Amino acid sequence: MEFDSRRANCDGYLEFIWRTDVMRKEGATPQAIAYITDTYGTPAKPWFTAYYGIHEISGPTVSSVKQELFDLIESGI
Repeated sequence: MEFDSRRANCDGYLEFIWRTDVMRKEGATPQAIAYITDTYGTPAKPWFTAYYGIHEISGPTVSSVKQELFDLIESGI
């Protein structure tokens, strides 16, 4: 599977993820299948969470969350 993503222009961290290996009509906007956002706990330190369907993946870095997210998506769950 192949993916692409784009960060939203907003406060905090928000990144949308979609597949690029699916057929899509020319000019059609890709549909996000997952997203990653930041949350802050106490004491204020960043924590990142990805959402894919009913699944939620959390971790201390975007890269760690992405790795687990892509593994989950590719597993077909």
